[in-house]
Amino acid sequence: MIKELTNLTPAEILLIESPNVKIGKMAQVTFFDLVLKNVLLINVQPNESRKEKKNPTVSIGKSFFDYSPLKHEAVFLEVFKKDPELKVKLSNLLKSAFQDIKNGADYSLNYVYSDKRLKPYFKSSFFQRIMGVKGISEHGFTIQKEIKRELRRIKTNTTKKKNSIIDTLLEIKGNIILVPKIPATIFDELNEKRENNKNELGAVWADWNYHGLYQHNSSKNQFDLVAINESDIAPIIDSIEGFDGSTGDGGCGADAGCSSGCGGCGGCGGCGG
Repeated sequence: MIKELTNLTPAEILLIESPNVKIGKMAQVTFFDLVLKNVLLINVQPNESRKEKKNPTVSIGKSFFDYSPLKHEAVFLEVFKKDPELKVKLSNLLKSAFQDIKNGADYSLNYVYSDKRLKPYFKSSFFQRIMGVKGISEHGFTIQKEIKRELRRIKTNTTKKKNSIIDTLLEIKGNIILVPKIPATIFDELNEKRENNKNELGAVWADWNYHGLYQHNSSKNQFDLVAINESDIAPIIDSIEGFDGSTGDGGCGADAGCSSGCGGCGGCGGCGG
C-alpha cells in the first residue's frame, strides 16, 4: 500500500492522479469525506424523490467540534461555525462554501494544494511561478501511476471479495469513497471490524459513518456510494455570481507528466525546475 492512499484526502489524491480534475469532482469527494468522518451529516428521508435526494439537507455530525479541517475542507464548515444548529440544503451549502473562490484553478492551487502536504508531487518552472501555476513533478508522475494502479487493484479485489480487502479498505480511511461499489458481505465485515478496532483507529475514524454514504442496492446485493455526482454539484458552483466556470478546471499541472507540456493551474507552462 502506498502511503499517499493512507495519508492524503480524496481531493489531494485526485489532484495527483488527474491534475486537471474538475472542481465538481473535488467538491464531491471532499463533502463525502466530511460525511464519512461524521463531521457533517446528510439527512435523507426514505420517501424523498430522486431529485430531493440529490439535494439533501446537511447539518453537523458528532465529530464536528473535534475535527481540525484542512483548508479545502474548511470552506464546507464555515457556515456551521456561525450557527451549529443550522440545517441547510446541499445546494445552499455549496454556494456558501465556494462564494469566495474564483474558479476551479483557484480551489486546486490555493485550497487543495499545500506546500506542507503536496510539494513533493508538484513543481514550478520560472514562468509557471510568474503565472502562479504548478506542474506535476517526476516524483508526482511516478506516484500518479502508482495511485491509479493501486486503486484499480483495490476495486478489483473488493469486487472479487478477497479476504485481505477488509484491512485495505480500513487502511485507506476516507479514500474508500474512491471505491463506489462494495459487496454487501464486505460492507458488513468492514463495519464489524471498524467497530472492533475503534481504539486503534483514533477519535475521528472510530466513528466513520459508512451508512451515511453507501446505500444498499438489494438487486445487486451491494452498497453503492450515494447518487450525488459531480454532474449534480458542478452546475451549482458554476451558478455562483463571480465564479468563472470557463477557466475553472486548470488543475495543478499537466496530467501526463513532463512530456505533455501544457497544463497548470490557470495557464500553460512546461515542467521545468
